[in-house]
Amino acid sequence: MQRKVIQQLPPNLVNRIAAGEVIERPASVVKELLENAIDAGATHIIIEIQDGGKELIRISDNGCGIPPEELPLAFAQHATSKLACDEDLFRISTMGFRGEALASIGAVSHASITSRIEGNDEAWVVENRGGTITAPQATAGNVGTTVEVRNLFFNVPARRKFLKGSATEMGHISDMVLRTALPYPHISLELYSSGRSVLKLPAASFHERLLQAWPDEFRGQMLPLEVSDAEIQIHGIIGLPDLARPTAKYQYTYLNGRFIRDRFLQHAIREAYRGLTEPGRHPAAILLITMPPQDVDVNVHPTKIEVRFRDSGRLHGLVLAEIREKLLANDLAPPATFKTPRPAENAAADPFETTAREKLAEFFSQHFPGEESAGTPASPVQSAIGFFQAPHVIAFPEANKPTYPDPTTIGQNQGQGSYAGKAPAIQLHNCYLVVESGEGLEIIDQHALHERILFEELKARITRGPLESQRLLIPEPIKVSPKQIALLDQIQPVLQRLGIEVQQFGPDTIAVQAFPSFLHRIAPSNFVQELLEKGENEQLDLHDEELLHEVLDMMACKATVKAGDALTPGEIEALISRRDLVERSSNCPHGRPTTLKLSLRDLEKQFKRTGF
Repeated sequence: MQRKVIQQLPPNLVNRIAAGEVIERPASVVKELLENAIDAGATHIIIEIQDGGKELIRISDNGCGIPPEELPLAFAQHATSKLACDEDLFRISTMGFRGEALASIGAVSHASITSRIEGNDEAWVVENRGGTITAPQATAGNVGTTVEVRNLFFNVPARRKFLKGSATEMGHISDMVLRTALPYPHISLELYSSGRSVLKLPAASFHERLLQAWPDEFRGQMLPLEVSDAEIQIHGIIGLPDLARPTAKYQYTYLNGRFIRDRFLQHAIREAYRGLTEPGRHPAAILLITMPPQDVDVNVHPTKIEVRFRDSGRLHGLVLAEIREKLLANDLAPPATFKTPRPAENAAADPFETTAREKLAEFFSQHFPGEESAGTPASPVQSAIGFFQAPHVIAFPEANKPTYPDPTTIGQNQGQGSYAGKAPAIQLHNCYLVVESGEGLEIIDQHALHERILFEELKARITRGPLESQRLLIPEPIKVSPKQIALLDQIQPVLQRLGIEVQQFGPDTIAVQAFPSFLHRIAPSNFVQELLEKGENEQLDLHDEELLHEVLDMMACKATVKAGDALTPGEIEALISRRDLVERSSNCPHGRPTTLKLSLRDLEKQFKRTGF
């Protein structure tokens, strides 16, 4: 093979290569230009797009502008006003700093910059045609800067070919503009596509700007977050657990005004909601972090979306602790929701569809018979009090009682909580408990609530030492794979804390020697086998504390009462009384809600008692 000569690449080719990293699609161009406008001190920015950015991207701002003698440098590689010396690289406080974006954009498009500084009577324009830069020319223009980018990727056909349709690219641009604008509520932005308004963000208060990133229905289900230590400040908003979604679409994290993605922050947010959201769902959160620039390295990737913290553990702990504290300090039980009742003539067309109002009406008509007294009618809850107090309603035949650990015997705390003195609860379909509250009704999932109570009590008990275990008269063998044997060695410390003793019994066999005494209804081999299968399929977090929580989740789930288990009045009272004695009682350890609240006003609206 013939040796090729080493040579330095020409600047135009270098810029086109750099464009492959910096300029992925039209939204990347908009991001870089928008960040430049923010750095220039703009308070009003207009973004105009045609054909999803493939034909035209124009961004105009009212910032400080660029003097005519510096305009050609704006398109030069590694030319920037934001760094002056080596030390500046370690205390970056601007959105941009690399001096690559405009050079890369000009190398793959037909671009121009028109700018005017305060005090000049005229603006100046410079053009870049695929890397060929013209001399500045005088022109008309307002104070500030306008950058036009036409025919993006005209000289990189492979990149242009793989761009998506105009609507898709416009969607990426819209998302990116909103994401970039959130930390800057004092800046008004307008986004247009082919002359049509797509997004308008007027200058607003801090919280109003953040809420622009969430649907309107999120507004009543958010909590403000404000926290700081000696050097780190965090402010923003977090959503209630019920707002968690299958993707992280409504999760935004910022560092010193720049949107970032960081696995430590994502993990902290996820852990703060552990047990409050279902596995695989992502909480809604917008966090703006401010910290000394020297404590973070933003020069990790040309897109500047990845960073490295000097002390990531400190930030992780602060975010996790503050979000968890904020959540635990608030009532997280979601309200029951109803469909809007259909007009009678439409409802008649579908006799099999029953609205929530009709279901409630049917339920109360069956259980709350009687004529209304004269004068002001009683509310459904007031009418229901007599029903709650009827002893025959909550008496269940002993023959139907399953055998499971009595809720009154699990744990040592037997306080009365907020349930004391209230009308007795009733059990519906051997699955749900209905209890009167000060505001209306609460509907409780008996399994979910018992699971949370048992989980918290087990977690508290294990802090005092390993769980009490019982040795098996005959060890229970389990066939395992080599990967499961390796996994067993890794999780042995956690198993010992849980009172589970497992030893290898052969090349492909292990045996359960001891098991927690309170799990007497569970086959030890089945439990351990399920645990190892989850670990083998990477469904377990193998960090000790997270693993401990996940195994406690499994234990609590298997030891609790189930849907279909009939409860005696005493068991119902014991279960509800202990609800207020544990943290996060609004959700089971898997994140499902334990309680739905139905306000008296909602009931009255459904029964047409309030004029609605």
